[in-house]
Amino acid sequence: MKARTAFAAVLVGVLAWLSFLVVRPFLTYVLGAMLLAFVLRPAQRRLAPEIGSRLSALTLVTLTVVLFVGPVGLFLRVALADVGELPTSVSELPTYQSVERIVERVIGVQIGGRFDQLFGSFTSALAERSSGLASAGVHFTLGLLLLLFLLYYLLKDGDTLVRWAKNVTPLPRAVQDDLYAEAEEATWAVLKGHVFVASIQGFVSGLGLFALGVPNAAFWTVVMMFLAMVPIVGVAPVLGGATIYLAVNGRVLGAVLLVIYGMTVVAVTDDYLRALVIDKESSLHSGVILLGVFGAAYFLGAIGIFVGPIILALFKETVEVFTDYYDLG
Repeated sequence: MKARTAFAAVLVGVLAWLSFLVVRPFLTYVLGAMLLAFVLRPAQRRLAPEIGSRLSALTLVTLTVVLFVGPVGLFLRVALADVGELPTSVSELPTYQSVERIVERVIGVQIGGRFDQLFGSFTSALAERSSGLASAGVHFTLGLLLLLFLLYYLLKDGDTLVRWAKNVTPLPRAVQDDLYAEAEEATWAVLKGHVFVASIQGFVSGLGLFALGVPNAAFWTVVMMFLAMVPIVGVAPVLGGATIYLAVNGRVLGAVLLVIYGMTVVAVTDDYLRALVIDKESSLHSGVILLGVFGAAYFLGAIGIFVGPIILALFKETVEVFTDYYDLG
């Protein structure tokens, strides 16, 4: 009997590893679908009794495409529209000529030729990687389609999947119920305190750019919504760059106002919203969030910014549940 058990364990382990290898190329999109399904699950449970599980899932997937893919497409359109306006040489960069004259006058070194050479090498390297960019585009398209299909089936059959997971998990039902409840609470806490607050902070920061007439304010607002999810970094790089832009273009008063706005309204937004939307008992320490964001982003890519803190929060809650039910000492 022990030999059979060992064989079964080895077989399951091998198949689990092979399954991971199959999923790994699209792991980012799988995790994204799971996260979206978790967020949309309450809406699915409300709509399914009224219009059916299939139609409600399809409706929510369609709304997801409209609300997320549409703005992302607009974001890419704005970004790509500016590509044609990018300088083809260093000498075309804004304020470059004045900087070049200052350097030559102060230290007597001509930097124009060297920077032009470096700039040319950089653009040549980008051209050589065009085939890699095309391959990445195909992978992104396939991954996006996979995400939408998985999202549909996770919404339609999510309850069935959860019941199956509970049946095959070798833990008492009471322990499993607590684990699922704590996992749901921890996930919502991270989503509200990490994603929602960051989005609001990026939006508030963008209002300052709009008010002061910074070019492509909508583009930079979206950028700040993502940067605000990264601890330590935050919206400071964009606001700092906008401040320098205003100062270089002679708008000193606007630069000063943007600094004041960032140090008051933007800074207060983060602390106030976190205290408002997060239960302090379920929130993660800032250091844990930092580790989750950086570590998962390195391992999983962009989706790690969202998933990393959730994984660590689930680990924390799992340890606490096991500590309550079992003597781990």
